[in-house]
Formats: sequence, C-alpha cells, structure tokens
Amino acid sequence: MDRKPDVSVIIAMYNSEPWIQTAIQSILEQEPHGLQLEIIVIDDGSTDKSAEIVNQIRNENIRLVQLPKNMGQAHARNKGMEMANGEWIQFMDSDDRISHDLYQKFEKAIQPNVNSYMFSFIRELPQHSLQQRIRSIKDKRAFGHYGGTVCNKFIRKEICIPFQPLRYSDICFCIDMMIEQDLQLGLIQDAYYFYNKRQDHSVTANFDKVEFTRMTDYILGQIPKSDSETRKFILETCIAFLFDRKIPLMSSLPVAVKSLLKLHRHLPYTLLHQNRKSIENKII
Repeated sequence: MDRKPDVSVIIAMYNSEPWIQTAIQSILEQEPHGLQLEIIVIDDGSTDKSAEIVNQIRNENIRLVQLPKNMGQAHARNKGMEMANGEWIQFMDSDDRISHDLYQKFEKAIQPNVNSYMFSFIRELPQHSLQQRIRSIKDKRAFGHYGGTVCNKFIRKEICIPFQPLRYSDICFCIDMMIEQDLQLGLIQDAYYFYNKRQDHSVTANFDKVEFTRMTDYILGQIPKSDSETRKFILETCIAFLFDRKIPLMSSLPVAVKSLLKLHRHLPYTLLHQNRKSIENKII
C-alpha cells in the first residue's frame, strides 16, 4: 500500500463460504476512483472454507485476521476498528455487496465539515428486490435509517466508538453515536448497499428473545442521556418493532408500551415526521 488508506472496509465474517468472494469483489471491482482502500476481514472463528477463499484473493490491500473462537459480530468489528488505518470506516456484512460506483460517488461527495455519509439500500428478497432510496436527510435520526444498520455509512474514524457486546449491536451503536458524537451528516445520492435477504443466514434472521430483551433494555436505558432527536428515534424504533414480522408480538408490545410511557410527549412529532418518510420504496 503506497499511502495511508482513505477508507478502511471492515468485514466481520463467520461461515460465509458461499458469499464472501462476491462481497470482496464488489469492493475491488468498482468504477474508477482515486480513493485508497484497505479491506480488513475479521474471521470470527469460521469452521468452513471462508478464510481459505479470502486468502485466494490476491490483493495487497486485503488483511485477514482469524480469531481463535467465535466471539460475535460486535467483537469482530471492534477488532477491525483497532486495526484500521483509514480516515473513514465502512462496515460491511460478509454476505452482502455494494453498488459498482459507490466509491466514485463518495469521493465526489466528501466535504470537510461532514463526518458521516449515508447511502441507500437495496434489499435482495427471495421473490424481488426492494430499492429504498434516501431522498433527503432532515436531522440526525437519519443516522439510524433502515432500523439502525451500520452498513450504509462512511464514518470518520476519529468519531467511531466501540460496539456494545450484544447480538443486535447495530441499533445500539447508532443510538450511542447520536448521543456521544456531534454528527454532521451528508448523503451520497443514488449509491446503494445490497442487503442479501434471499436466505435466512444473517445475524438478524432468526429471532432471539433473550438477546432482543438485552438490546431493548439497553436502548431504553439510554433515554436519560439522549437529546430530543435521539429520543424521537428511540420511540419510533420501539414502535416499529410492533410491525416487524420476525419479532413476536409478546416481545415487541411491552417494549413499545415502555417507550410510550417514557417518551409520550414526543409521540405527536414522531407520528407526523417519521424518519422513514424520508425513504422512497420501489420494487425493482
């Protein structure tokens, strides 16, 4: 690597043999751009041939780190951040991919006063794909677009914080970032993260009641530290759990009620100015 990387792409990998090559190739096979990339693959104790496949991809900008045992996605991502040398951090799941012009568009979008950039989502479902385009960013709640995922973002390394050691750590990270950092958000227009939902293999695919409770207890516990915008995001998120078909009503209803009891004064604004209204959905 001739110079310090502009972007550190952190991929937490666990038993991703069918997908990891596609994920990495989507990073390497981009439209021409001037950014220097490093790809840090943290193998979280895989028992298949994932690591072997990564080693077969001959590229000096790829670093593979094999953890001695499976410790969870949050730990793997934190390990990746410790190793990252880039000015910007990008998180990517090992079974997903990115649009072919993401870095070209990111390079053109970079402004000195912005410390986090968002881009849009395409959910690849069994029967079709759902394009979810961010139309605009109105306030910092946009940092949690798409249910609090971290994968549609470039974040300046200097403001990145560690992930909580929870299974559903993305949403906790987004809320913690809203609380702890002065987020100055930018939007990369018409650039996409392809979220692979064609098979139920992702960390969020299979509901875990214990881990869901740990996560919701954590985010509700962050309310006293939160400002008004973050509280609105927490409220909207907790209500949205009611409409997530993966979450049993017996688990989501108590969370929604608790959030309403704590944050009821924010309900009128939250209903009228929902974060999700900034997203345009289209089947493609």
